[in-house]
Amino acid sequence: MPILCYRNISPVCGITPEEFRAHLEWLAANGWHSISLDGIIDYIKGGAEPPQRSYALTFDDCYLDNWVHAAPILREYGVAAAFGCVTAYLHDGPRRPDASTPNVDLRELPVARDAWDRAIDRNDPTAFMNRAELRALVTEQGHRLFGHTHTHQACFRSNRPIQREPQEMHPGVRGIYLEMRGGMPMYPSGSAYAHNGYWPESNDPLEDKLVARTTSERIEFCLNEFTLCRERLEEVEGIPSRVMSWPWGEYDDVAIEAALLAGYDAALSMDSGANRPGTPRFALRRIRMQGGVTSKELNRKLQVASHPLLAGLFRKTYRRPRD
Repeated sequence: MPILCYRNISPVCGITPEEFRAHLEWLAANGWHSISLDGIIDYIKGGAEPPQRSYALTFDDCYLDNWVHAAPILREYGVAAAFGCVTAYLHDGPRRPDASTPNVDLRELPVARDAWDRAIDRNDPTAFMNRAELRALVTEQGHRLFGHTHTHQACFRSNRPIQREPQEMHPGVRGIYLEMRGGMPMYPSGSAYAHNGYWPESNDPLEDKLVARTTSERIEFCLNEFTLCRERLEEVEGIPSRVMSWPWGEYDDVAIEAALLAGYDAALSMDSGANRPGTPRFALRRIRMQGGVTSKELNRKLQVASHPLLAGLFRKTYRRPRD
């Protein structure tokens, strides 16, 4: 069973609304229909096989453009999706207009390309969906939510400096240093959930000496992040939250153990390949969707993901759990 992974649907970044509509139109015309993540999880655990040409559709990060541009197109085609939320950026506010609102000017709404900088640097999470919009997706439009951790935190994977300025690093690095400034040493980064990593020795913003984190410290960090994310999502959705997704697609056995302890039943990776009985529940495989993917390319991706032999040949693993 293939799972499609989207992020942005926007005229200014990511996949355009026209491309997204073309994907859903092609899927409908060729007999594909969406099912829930729960249906896929139950299937890989040995439950009933979903109908042929079933797929699940997911969005990571819960950008506002998912509400503005994706949700109206999903309604148009009757497709159910699941949205992955970084719960540190949950916020209150009124529903904002979407692209189906008559005579609406959407140009002043914040866009996804600025979302992380606004949220981390300016404590402004408004480029992500708010609680009212998320609740509407669930209660009025039949979609679901899943966890994408509480802060989507990065860490330094190595203590060997690299020649990059803070503004060139992923915004998640800003959660490592208490204060980011030009000239600070930068290091290769990765997921704080999948690597013990290196962190500043002190809370002094002028101190940049790094120390290695222990595995026990990472377990405690992961368990807190995953549990807080699940509890906050359940407050929004009103039902148990079973699924999370790994930031940057990275995971290992420590992160999986913490996810189990936090009460999750499965996790979405960025590994490519087929989902079938026996697929690891905490490494569900997805098809990464990005701008420029034509209907012909979508067909090829689905054919590969739906065929066990081809999926094995083309499989890519971001971070394999240790034995």
